[in-house]
Amino acid sequence: RGFGGILAEGSATAASVFGGGAEECLLEVKGQELPLHDPRTKTGVGLQYAVSPFGADHWFAQHDTLFTKADAPGFIGAAPLGMAEPVPATDLSLKKVRLIYYTSLLTSIYDCLGICVFGAVSRGLLPLPLIIDIVNGATGWNTNLWELMKVGERAVNMARVFNRRAGLTRRDDRLPSRFFTPLKGGPLDGTSALVPAEFEKALDLYYQMSGCDLNSGAPSDAKLSELDLGWLTEKNNAGE
Repeated sequence: RGFGGILAEGSATAASVFGGGAEECLLEVKGQELPLHDPRTKTGVGLQYAVSPFGADHWFAQHDTLFTKADAPGFIGAAPLGMAEPVPATDLSLKKVRLIYYTSLLTSIYDCLGICVFGAVSRGLLPLPLIIDIVNGATGWNTNLWELMKVGERAVNMARVFNRRAGLTRRDDRLPSRFFTPLKGGPLDGTSALVPAEFEKALDLYYQMSGCDLNSGAPSDAKLSELDLGWLTEKNNAGE
């Protein structure tokens, strides 16, 4: 009730009610408040905050720091995805975008299977070949990594179609402006790995890799058909 009722609707709604510049203090994406990870030191986390259909989700994909060293358990465990070289945490090149794209599908698999992300590739306790063996053993299927990646991709694209119908576009795939300002204090004082133009370029690359429209951020009809989700094309275009 009252003040508590306003806060219960989330910080974005509360800021719009209170006004007075409160919106400038918001740290949210699509109405979802950010977790503790600062994307100015982990750029891939920033990209996944922006493109996640659920808002600022720190487990929409894997974290940058898990793939910075060739001998790291996470890097070794994800070798079947074809990532052959470590990528610095503050990098935002094509390699980083590809890392986020591939691991977003991987994390989607975990969601579909009910696997805890802390026990999977990120910690090396459940390498991908073992996960496939477990799925086949539990179900009697004869599945493989390709098939499971497509399952993860279907789930992500269905969520994006849902968002499209709800009126969300590329404008909602963004970061709070505060993350494009330099850090203050500590050993990284005055630095930031995020630059607006470079971040927009990374968004373009992500959309192109995932088969999404550069303007709307929605999956293309061709991508939906490729995933055997052609029945969603009408719903996907309903947001136009």
